[in-house]
Amino acid sequence: MKSLVYAIVPARSGSKGLPNKNIWEIRGVPLLGYAIKFALKLDIDKVICSTDSVEYAELAKSCGACVPFLRSPAASGDEAMEEHILEDLYEKFCEVNMPIPDIIVWLRPTFVFRDFVAVKEGLEFLKLNSNYTSVRLITEAESRLYRLKNEELFPVFEEMKGVSMVRRQDISPLYRVYNTDIFRFNRATIGPNFLGDKVKGIPVHKICGLDIDDELDFRIVEALILSGNEIAKHYLL
Repeated sequence: MKSLVYAIVPARSGSKGLPNKNIWEIRGVPLLGYAIKFALKLDIDKVICSTDSVEYAELAKSCGACVPFLRSPAASGDEAMEEHILEDLYEKFCEVNMPIPDIIVWLRPTFVFRDFVAVKEGLEFLKLNSNYTSVRLITEAESRLYRLKNEELFPVFEEMKGVSMVRRQDISPLYRVYNTDIFRFNRATIGPNFLGDKVKGIPVHKICGLDIDDELDFRIVEALILSGNEIAKHYLL
C-alpha cells in the first residue's frame, strides 16, 4: 500500500532570539520559503506550513504550501514542544477531514541548506523498513567538548587521560541532529518520544547543520548564499 507523505514546515511567529526569523529574507525569499520550495521538489502528497500567523500563512501560500488551518495558541507558545505541534496537527487534520499522513518530513525553516538525495534516501528507507520508526539527517560535530564547573574545565570525553591535547581523529565522532527528520505519524506515536526507539541516522555535509538562531547565524548563512560558494549552491534547493 502506498504511504501518504506530508512535508510539514513549522513556522510560528513568536521567536524571541530573532523576532520573526522564519520570514527573514535572503535574496527575496523568506526562510520558510526555502523549506517549502525544497519540499515541493520531493514529489510527496502535501506540503503544509504549520503556523499561528495569518501573515506567515499568506507568505507560505505564495511560496506554494498548503495552510488549511492555523496552529492553536497552546501549540504556539514559548513552552510548546514539537509533540504539541504534532498533536495540534492531528486534531486539525481530523477537524477539516484531511487524511492523516503515514509519514511526515519535518523541515525546520531555520536550516536553509538541505541534502535532497539524503532526504529522498531517508524517505524511501522508512517506507521499506517497517521496523524503523524514523530517520534523522545528521552532521558531524566537535567531539572534544568540556564542561565548565566553578570556572574549572572538565572534559566530557573519555579519551582525555593525562594529556593536554587529543586529535579529533582519535575520538569517536559525535553528531548534531535537528536539521531534518522523517518519521511515522499516527495517534499512538504522538508524544515526547514521537521519533520512536529505532532511528536511522544519515550523515550529510556539515553545511546542512547551520541553524539560524540569532542575527549572527543569519548573516553567516546569508553571506554563504550571496558569495556564490559552490557548496552552498549545491545544498540550497
